[in-house]
Amino acid sequence: MKTQRIIGLVIIVLGVIMFFIGASLFSYTGELNPIINEIGKYSFFCWLPTILVGVLLFTLKKSK
Repeated sequence: MKTQRIIGLVIIVLGVIMFFIGASLFSYTGELNPIINEIGKYSFFCWLPTILVGVLLFTLKKSK
């Protein structure tokens, strides 16, 4: 597997993890540390663009 495909796959996995973190913190009703609250907001906001970049890296081929 080429390096570009591996990086794309890792970015896709990170995007999925960001989605689960954002969704779990979005539905949490207790008191949160402000830093954790910001991480949840940005994770939920940026998970889809992260997955799209990963898919692009995974599917694009290098031209020689």
